[in-house]
Amino acid sequence: MNQNKQSGTTPEQNGVEQSTKGFPVVTPEDEANAASFEMKKRSSDGSWVAAVPVHVTDGGAQPAAQAEQPESEPAEPVEEIAAAEAAAAPENEPAAESAEETAPEQEAETPQAAEETAQPEEEAEPEPAAQPDEPEAAFEADEQPEQPEAAASRRRMLRNRCIAAAAVGVVAVVGGFSAFVYGYGGIFPGVHVADEYKLSGMTQTEAQAYIAEDVQNGIFDKEITLTGKDLGADTDKEYTIRVADVAATIDSESSAQQAYLIGREGNYFQRVGTVLNSMFSGWEVSLNATVQDGAIAAEVAEIAADLNYDPVQPSWEVNKEAAELTVDTGTEGLGFDADKVVSDLTAKVQAVDLEGYTIETYAVDQDKPDAAAIAADVNCDPQNATVDKSDGVTVIEAVTGVAVEESAIASAIGDAAEQTYTVPVELTEAKVKKADLEPVLFRDVLGSATTYYNSGQTSRTTNVRLSARACDGVILNPGEEFSYNDVVGERTAARGYRSAIIFQEGEEVEGLGGGVCQPSSTIYMATLRADLEVSERYNHQFQVSYTPVSQDAAVAWGSKDYKFINNTDYPVKLDVSVGGGALTVRIIGTKTVDKDISLYARTYVSGKYKHATLYKTVTINGESTTNKENTSAYLLR
Repeated sequence: MNQNKQSGTTPEQNGVEQSTKGFPVVTPEDEANAASFEMKKRSSDGSWVAAVPVHVTDGGAQPAAQAEQPESEPAEPVEEIAAAEAAAAPENEPAAESAEETAPEQEAETPQAAEETAQPEEEAEPEPAAQPDEPEAAFEADEQPEQPEAAASRRRMLRNRCIAAAAVGVVAVVGGFSAFVYGYGGIFPGVHVADEYKLSGMTQTEAQAYIAEDVQNGIFDKEITLTGKDLGADTDKEYTIRVADVAATIDSESSAQQAYLIGREGNYFQRVGTVLNSMFSGWEVSLNATVQDGAIAAEVAEIAADLNYDPVQPSWEVNKEAAELTVDTGTEGLGFDADKVVSDLTAKVQAVDLEGYTIETYAVDQDKPDAAAIAADVNCDPQNATVDKSDGVTVIEAVTGVAVEESAIASAIGDAAEQTYTVPVELTEAKVKKADLEPVLFRDVLGSATTYYNSGQTSRTTNVRLSARACDGVILNPGEEFSYNDVVGERTAARGYRSAIIFQEGEEVEGLGGGVCQPSSTIYMATLRADLEVSERYNHQFQVSYTPVSQDAAVAWGSKDYKFINNTDYPVKLDVSVGGGALTVRIIGTKTVDKDISLYARTYVSGKYKHATLYKTVTINGESTTNKENTSAYLLR
């Protein structure tokens, strides 16, 4: 209600037009100055007639209590009030407001007015017509107010009419939508595939063709992004797989059929609910694709080759300048379960799931440093400078000896939580360095020997020459061992060896390779005179004629070998020459002192054997030392 209120007997006197409810505006001053008053409203002829009495109280204007009216006098029907107002209104004036407009305004007036008008209508005395100088007359009227029961009845009637109209509308809407659900021939609105491809309105055949062409081409042009984390570098690597490279085709028939069945399965309520859901929320139909054989596995293999890397195993080295061992514990590698990725990607492509995929990588642990293995690798004796056997000329630098306890390495490493560790070592320098060796390499003849053969025995001579030439030029660096069988190899006809006399089971018989023992025996004789260390030697079954007693060396492939070790500080080389019935072996190296070597044997016969013991005397700077070199036992002929 308008808050701007003025006092007066009529709306004109109040200075306002008719209120929104048909009542004049009353100010708080009016409520304080008057115990009661009659409310007026303008009729259709422009005159003012009595409105519903109100009772003015401190809480505002309230309608007069209906209970004060006699029960025997029923409320005047709304239709009769409207008819009375229409009869009183002149033809040139607008029709009076309907009873619907006046009923709610009964609660808008003050309690004081209600008290003035609360008396029964039959007790009110008629008043003369209002004069211009008597404003109060403007509020008189013979109109009876609408009773609450009638107003309530009228509201119920209107409500029921609205409900009935709404029910009719609902029935019409439901009927129309039901007809749409059961009579529509295409795919329902909102149905789509792969988010962006709408199938609404299409027939099943049209949808199948659309999926087979437009949808498949669009999807095959897309890519699946794979992300794998490099744990070592703490970075992500991205890879893409083009759908067309791994997928063969999309099953358009089943997807189109599935789309068409949306809203066409289930009972009435299920179908209607499905269609409504599709229309307002959308309904995505799944797609199914076939996968090219081996295509995804090949793509994953390429990713693995780039993303994965092997762990760096522990390493170590000796810093000779600092006299310490540095151990690096290595780094982790990177890997992922390729079979799982292939399986997951296959499922994604088959379901046409183009969302990104995360490759679950994991660290590949390196081995923990092994103190025992490190100690075995770094500990070594000093090694003198050597010569390159491939050319016999190039000198290789010496190796410094290293000594470190395994327990010291293990204690320093501990749990290997750090990247590097250092351990003190003990170093021993070699005697002969590169600079020492180069000017004296193969300078001296350490020892030599010559034996003779019958060149008329052609088969045996061939065997002597083949085996002797195999030994010519063999180089042994300090500490290395010579093996006659390893150098000469197996004696076979394919390699040119012939049959000649050999000793076998106490007899002289023909055998392949007869005569190869003469070069081995000649080398043995030179070895004795060079004062080198003999590590393996056998005598013949019978004493041979081409060497002194107990200075022969019998060999047989797979059983007997002749071996010696270069126990000098310098490289040695075999110089073997054969021809003219003579076989000569020279052992060339570097002399550090002058030695005088003499050999002698003591023999005796016992039973079927001749026994011999060989002694060697070495004289250095006038001091001689004699040692037993070997013992031999020969069958007597």
